[in-house]
Amino acid sequence: MYTDEAKKQAREEALKDVKLYIANDWKLKEETPEYFLLIRNEASTGVHILLALLFWWIFFIPNIIYHFAKNEKKKILK
Repeated sequence: MYTDEAKKQAREEALKDVKLYIANDWKLKEETPEYFLLIRNEASTGVHILLALLFWWIFFIPNIIYHFAKNEKKKILK
């Protein structure tokens, strides 16, 4: 098993990684004792508007698909 010092050091290293991702437009969604969960959405507002204008007649389904397709998740283990 890990000692308290090793756990503390692993957490500090993971936190450094998390800060790096946050600096690059990721958002911290969840933090647990085991991991950090980061998310990022690369969807652009312009594309959402274009899809809304072109495909309004099918209830914005392409817009919703685009939104979820551009979501990214990153899990950093401690």
